[in-house]
Amino acid sequence: MDRQLKKELETFEDLIFDGKEINTDDFYLLKKRLLKKEELELLEIHLVLEAMLDKRNDKLMNRRLNILTIWSTIFLPLSFYTGLWGMNFDDVPLISDDNGFWVFSGLTVITVLGMWLYFKKNKWI
Repeated sequence: MDRQLKKELETFEDLIFDGKEINTDDFYLLKKRLLKKEELELLEIHLVLEAMLDKRNDKLMNRRLNILTIWSTIFLPLSFYTGLWGMNFDDVPLISDDNGFWVFSGLTVITVLGMWLYFKKNKWI
């Protein structure tokens, strides 16, 4: 077993278990060298570490998509409201009313707060 390769692998192992960023180019270069030298035992450890990295990256991506979905869900009804009340018709409800702006503003705030509370209650944010 090549001591230098083992030491490099242990360094990557420590970084991954500590949750720190690693240089993926060096990480995959190490894999290439392990394949060339046919260090199967070290290669298995490398594959486990690679799976851990993939899982960490997938978790981060899922979190980002979750936040994007929540923002999109909050702004979808707001876009509907502005589209409905922004039409160029005189008979749209509350447009000609003196309190129409305040009703629209209240409905918007209630929608955002309601969705925010729903997402908090379900622990989505």
